[in-house]
Amino acid sequence: MYLLLALCLVAMIAVGIAVHYQVDSAQQRAIAAERAQIENLSVLEELNDYISDFRTVESEALAPMSPGAFADIRTAAAEFDDKIKAASERYQKVLAHDEFRLAFSKFHTQWAQYRRAANQVFQLAQSGKLNDAARFYRGESGAKYAQANNTFGALVFRSTESLIREVEAKNTEARRHLLKIDALIAAMIVVTLLCLIYVDAVILRPLTHLIRMAGNAVGGKDKLRLPWLSRGDEIGALSRTLSKIQESTASLVRNQKLATAKNTMLQRALANEERLNNFQKTFRSMATHEFRTLLSVIDGHAQRLLNPRNEETDSSPRYTKIREAVAKLNNLIQNWLDAAQSASLDDPKFGKRTELSLLALLEDVRGVGSDMFPNATITVQAPAGIDSRMIGDGNVLFHAFINLVSNATKYTLAQPAIDMRLSDKGEAFEVTLRDNGTGIPADELKEIFQMSFRSRSNAVLEDGSGVGLAVVYAAIEFHKGTIDVASQVGVGTTFTITLPKAPVVETANA
Repeated sequence: MYLLLALCLVAMIAVGIAVHYQVDSAQQRAIAAERAQIENLSVLEELNDYISDFRTVESEALAPMSPGAFADIRTAAAEFDDKIKAASERYQKVLAHDEFRLAFSKFHTQWAQYRRAANQVFQLAQSGKLNDAARFYRGESGAKYAQANNTFGALVFRSTESLIREVEAKNTEARRHLLKIDALIAAMIVVTLLCLIYVDAVILRPLTHLIRMAGNAVGGKDKLRLPWLSRGDEIGALSRTLSKIQESTASLVRNQKLATAKNTMLQRALANEERLNNFQKTFRSMATHEFRTLLSVIDGHAQRLLNPRNEETDSSPRYTKIREAVAKLNNLIQNWLDAAQSASLDDPKFGKRTELSLLALLEDVRGVGSDMFPNATITVQAPAGIDSRMIGDGNVLFHAFINLVSNATKYTLAQPAIDMRLSDKGEAFEVTLRDNGTGIPADELKEIFQMSFRSRSNAVLEDGSGVGLAVVYAAIEFHKGTIDVASQVGVGTTFTITLPKAPVVETANA
């Protein structure tokens, strides 16, 4: 029996070593091929980033700017030229197929044609002909860039397809080796079963009764009664050991239950502390952002009052608007204090839910927005005689709508035009805010209401803090409303906000 086991083990070891050597060799070859292809794709990805960045730099030259700023843009374009050249040289060193070499040569020629067109855009912009530069940028320069970019995209697609084919070939080879390993595992299972049958017949059956008794003692099912504790032989020693195991198991069960209870209490305490910390951090960022908005209103009116060329005969309206902004700041500070005490936006102590006129609030937003952004056209439209009374916090809603107006004026290349329309939907009001800004790409729409999110596409126009739309979302959610957004790049954005006239507020005991 032992000789048979030894022969089986020797055979399995020999087969295992042979299979291991073959699998290892195949794996090394596959790794080498994949590394070459991955390096190829990595250089292409880097080159693609530089190409996109160069196009972005070209678009930045279309905005009015000082000679120093334009020189910085030309410097950035030159840096990306050097990076593209260096990446192209690295890519040519890792090329393995002639078809890729020909495709890259075609792209290189088309990119040179685009660069000549881009230089003309820079020259027109530098000479102050921004309209001509913009037309050339959208026309010939854009066509050359699209042609080169399409060729580059086809090159990336073919490189990826080649990598997939090689990986599939290596996987097929690996499956053949896995079949050999499966056969070895089957043989090992058969030998193991034979060994288990032998051990069961020779060793395990004589100890079955004693093991059953020990299992009952360890599991705590029965009190183990051992009449052999006083014996001095091996049976007595085993009996005394089993008795100690029974006592230790009972103590361990008690300690485990106590530890579980303590752990549950600790987890609840930690979760509550984390919730409080996250809320305080979020609300602090929101309040700081709102302070800036109101302080800019106060500062704007104060500057007009202090301006030596101010020809206003009656400054009372501006003093009134300054006092209104200060009142809003005081309300915001009070909300902050309430939030610090309640530590929850859902707590009834937070916010002052009173009756308000939504139409009057929108008119207030229009007035403050016009003061903050004199070049913007802001309108409010509503059906004649509409009853716009609702229950809510006017201060919270004011900051939500003024944030939307502020964003609409910041992220636009044309003269800002914002239209707010109010309509009655029965149990709720619907406010539609439409602007003519640069728009939001579809892949960013699902993230815009997250705290600290900043649009990558509009970063060239305005470097925001990523708090404004989070404030809007929190305000609408506080009023149990909904907010939807639809946007088209280059055309504008539309926010549709639904506000219940009498929101259902959950109490702390609910």
